[in-house]
Amino acid sequence: MPTKPSHRSWLNGLSAQAQGVLAINVAAVIFGTAALYGKLDVSPFWIVAARAGFAALALALIGACRRDLRGVAAPAWKALALSGLLLAAHWLTFFVSVQQAGVAVATLTFATFPLFTVLVEAAHQRRLPRRAEIGVAVVILVAVALIVEPRGGEQNLGGAAAGLISGFTYALFWRASQRLGSMAPTNVSFWQNSVVLVLLAPTLLFAAPVPASVVEWASLVALGTINTAVMLLIYLYALKRISPSTCSGFIALEPVYAILFAALFFHEPVTPWIVVSVVLILGASFTLLKLEKETPSPVV
Repeated sequence: MPTKPSHRSWLNGLSAQAQGVLAINVAAVIFGTAALYGKLDVSPFWIVAARAGFAALALALIGACRRDLRGVAAPAWKALALSGLLLAAHWLTFFVSVQQAGVAVATLTFATFPLFTVLVEAAHQRRLPRRAEIGVAVVILVAVALIVEPRGGEQNLGGAAAGLISGFTYALFWRASQRLGSMAPTNVSFWQNSVVLVLLAPTLLFAAPVPASVVEWASLVALGTINTAVMLLIYLYALKRISPSTCSGFIALEPVYAILFAALFFHEPVTPWIVVSVVLILGASFTLLKLEKETPSPVV
C-alpha cells in the first residue's frame, strides 16, 4: 500500500533548541519594530492606551480559547496594580523618547535597563554593586553620552532623559512582576494591560493628536496584538525550549533591529557614534547577563 504523505512540518523537524532559537529571533524582530509606532502623529497616551487595550483584548480571546484566563486573588492585586502602573510609565516615556529624539536614541537609552535591573537587585539584596557592575555602568554611561547631542536642543536631551526613565521603570516593572510568578504569564499580561488601559483612559480626553486615519488605527491594532500579545506567546514558546539567559541575549538585540528598521523606513541616520554606542551597550548587556548567571541566589 502507498504510504501516506507526511504532514509533519519543517518546524517539527527541527530540534527543540533550534525551534527556540528561531522563535526568539522572531520575537526580537517583532520587539524591535515596536519603536517604529512612535513615529505615528499620535499622542503617546493614545499609543499606549490603544496598545494596552488591543493587547488585553487579544490575550482575553487567547485565554478563552485555552480556558486558562483566571481571576486574581486579593493578595496579588497590589503587585498587579503596581506592575501595571510601572508598565504604563515605561511605555509612555519610551514613546515620548521616540517622538522627541528618534528611534536610535530611544532604544539605546532604554537598552540601559539591565544596568538598572542590577542596581535594583543590589538594593533589594542590601548590597553594594560589585566592581564589575560599576565598570559596566561606566561603559553604559559613556555609550549614552556618545548618542546624546547637546547641540540637538532640548528635545534631544529630553528624549534621552525619557529613554533612561523608560529603562529604569522597566527594571522596576520587571522586579514587581516577579511577585506574580505563581500566575500564568498570559494571565498576568492580560491583567497588567487592563490596568494600563484603566489608568490611561481618563487622560485620553485631553491627549492630542488623536488617531484619526484608518492607517493609524490599524497600526495601533497591530501594536497591541502582534507586537504585544503575539510577541509574548512567541517568547514563552522559546522560553520552553532554551534558557532564560539565551532568550534575554537575543531580546537585547532589539536596538539593532529598531535602528535598522528606522533607517530603512524613515531614513533616520545611522552615525558612527550610534554604531559605537550599539556595540558598547550590547557588550555591557551581555556582560551583565553573564554576571547574573554567575551570581549565587541570595539566601532569603
